Amino acid sequence: MSVVMTVKEGVFPGLPMSAPSLPDSIYFIDESINPETTLFGLVRVPQVDGWLTADAAWTRFLAELAGNRHLGFQPGAALHAVDLVAGRGGLLHHTPGIAPTKLQRTEAAGVVRRGLQALADEPDIGVSALCSRRASREATYVALVELLNERHAAAGSTCQVVMDGNGTEKLLKAAHRQLPPARRHVVGDPMLVPARLIPLLQAADFVAHAAFQSVVRHPRREFMWGWFREAFPQADALVDLGRLR
Repeated sequence: MSVVMTVKEGVFPGLPMSAPSLPDSIYFIDESINPETTLFGLVRVPQVDGWLTADAAWTRFLAELAGNRHLGFQPGAALHAVDLVAGRGGLLHHTPGIAPTKLQRTEAAGVVRRGLQALADEPDIGVSALCSRRASREATYVALVELLNERHAAAGSTCQVVMDGNGTEKLLKAAHRQLPPARRHVVGDPMLVPARLIPLLQAADFVAHAAFQSVVRHPRREFMWGWFREAFPQADALVDLGRLR
C-alpha cells in the first residue's frame, strides 16, 4: 500500500525516532468518521507504570468534573465528546423533564476542552491523531498500524493497542497479523474493550473528536475547530495521510 502524506515523512508526535524517547508503549485509540474522512485519535503511555500514571491524571480531571455544580457527573459515568458538545447525554439530562440551560450546555462542551488540556499537561502522555481522505476505516487502520510498527522498530521497542470495541472486529485484528513476524513491534492483536470500562479510551475519544473537528470544520462546531491545536500546538500533532491508494 502506498501512502500520499501531506506532512513531512517520518514525523509523528508521540512517536519520536530516538530510542530513549519511545519506550515500550500502550496506545489507547478511538475514531471519528464520516464518508469523506477517517480519523484515529491516540493517547500513548509508557508500558512501565504509564497506564497507572495516566489513569491517575485522568481520574483527577474527573474528580474536578464531579465538583462542577452545573453538571450531573457521577464517578464511573461514561463520557462521549460528541454528546458533550451537542448537549446530549446524562451529564445534562439528569433531571427528567427539565431541559439543560445554556450555561449547562456551555459547561458540558467545555469538558472536552478541559480534558484535552489535562492530557497536554502530563509530560509522559503522548497525544496524536492520524487521518485519511476517502479511504475505508480498515485501510486507514492498516496504515496506522504499519506506522506504529515502523517507529517502534526504529526505536527498538514494542507497543500494544487498546481500542473501543466488543472483540469482534476481525479486520482490525488482521491489520496486526499481516505485519512480518520477523519485524513485528506491534505486539498481539488489538485489545478491544468497551470504552465505558477504560477511562483512557474515553480520553482517546476526546482526542479523536477534537482532532476530527479541526479537520472537517463542521460549521455548527466552529467553536471547537481550534481546540486540538490549542492543547497540542506542535506543527505535526496531526498526521494527514491524504488519500490511500
